[in-house]
Amino acid sequence: MEPSPKRLPTLDEVAARAGVSRTAASRVINNAPHVSRAKREAVQRAVRELDFVPNPSAQALATRRVGTVVLAVSSDEPGLFADPFFAEVIVGVSAALEQTSWN
Repeated sequence: MEPSPKRLPTLDEVAARAGVSRTAASRVINNAPHVSRAKREAVQRAVRELDFVPNPSAQALATRRVGTVVLAVSSDEPGLFADPFFAEVIVGVSAALEQTSWN
């Protein structure tokens, strides 16, 4: 029998360890303003102690932003992606995204 994988800590567990509300813990983790220094330090300590890592799926649900860009191309041409134009488009899109908060 294989050992069960380690369960990841939740935001509620971070909040409980830090002695703050779930909302305060979330604000600290998301680097939002208006959190006291004491609460911020307590949450950061709890995050380290629990090895908490925010769940990207949960964040996407909460913020309604997934942080994904899709480039879709439709063609019947078999050599379409051999055209260097498409590589340049991808490089350009990547460069533009690096200038935003999406990276």
